[in-house]
Amino acid sequence: MKAIVIVSQEGQTRPTLEYQTVPDPQVQPNELLVAVKAAGINRIDLQRSTAHGGPAAGKPMIAGLEMAGDVVAVGSEVSGFKVGDRVLGMTTGAYAELATIDYRFATPIPTSFSYDQAAAVATIYPTAHNALVTNGHFGADKSVLIQGVASAVGIATLQIAKALGAKKIIGTGRATRNVDNLIGLGLDRFLVNGTDDVASEVTALTRGQGVDVVVDMVGGPAISDNLASVALGGYIVNVGWVGGTTGEIDLDTLARKRVSLVGVSFRTRTVQQKAELFTQFRRDVYPLFESGAVLPIIQTTYPLAEALVAQDAMARDEHFGKILLHP
Repeated sequence: MKAIVIVSQEGQTRPTLEYQTVPDPQVQPNELLVAVKAAGINRIDLQRSTAHGGPAAGKPMIAGLEMAGDVVAVGSEVSGFKVGDRVLGMTTGAYAELATIDYRFATPIPTSFSYDQAAAVATIYPTAHNALVTNGHFGADKSVLIQGVASAVGIATLQIAKALGAKKIIGTGRATRNVDNLIGLGLDRFLVNGTDDVASEVTALTRGQGVDVVVDMVGGPAISDNLASVALGGYIVNVGWVGGTTGEIDLDTLARKRVSLVGVSFRTRTVQQKAELFTQFRRDVYPLFESGAVLPIIQTTYPLAEALVAQDAMARDEHFGKILLHP
């Protein structure tokens, strides 16, 4: 099969991507073999490392963490899936014509969705739901501050919050070029990090109460604003740290406000924990997909062979929505 392989070349400071012919993956007892129709690009892919799940010894390191396609073979211990099913999911080796996925992490594609739409939700919407709803205890008539709202997870968080009946949705970012798009999705107010006084603005917009939930993709530099912006008994859920991993926490404010500060990650979850996460995601978000209340935003698509060009486009940080690859 054809696949995008992460390779290190002499004289280069970081790995690059190559379009190669590699052996087809062999399905294991608990796996599905999927003919990939679309694969999504995520910011972690730009690291081109084994940090988020490398190959077995001696096998090519195929890039990619999410895909959608058709099941072409099922392992002997698989239940609930059959050949011909359309599925989406998180897995390693997704930048390829064929990929395997643990059946417990695979999800049927919503009936009305295309393969592109399915690939665009495979990672970011379960992440957003887990942060906002499962860990942030978000629901109707609650307010949320989304730090990094124009990111892929930020957009998904905005859409889910709006569909669930949010009272107020406030977002932050470094640039204003996507503000109209964000407002069209339901954002009430956009604040510019480093320019606007986020804490004061949030306090004013919530009539002094603060937001019920903060979903944070920024990290260290946002910690003080998060604490100042969250309501008594509120939740701060950290998803990413594009601004850095460290920052000072005022423990007095944390205690006085009785704030729950939560970090989320897929990397340290057990198989059972991941399976439960996807079960909760299907329960809460699938009805929103089926009704059309939430639809993924897709920026553009590239042929699989142009994965390096597609990653370079993501690195420029000029997109709004998902960038996809077509094998």
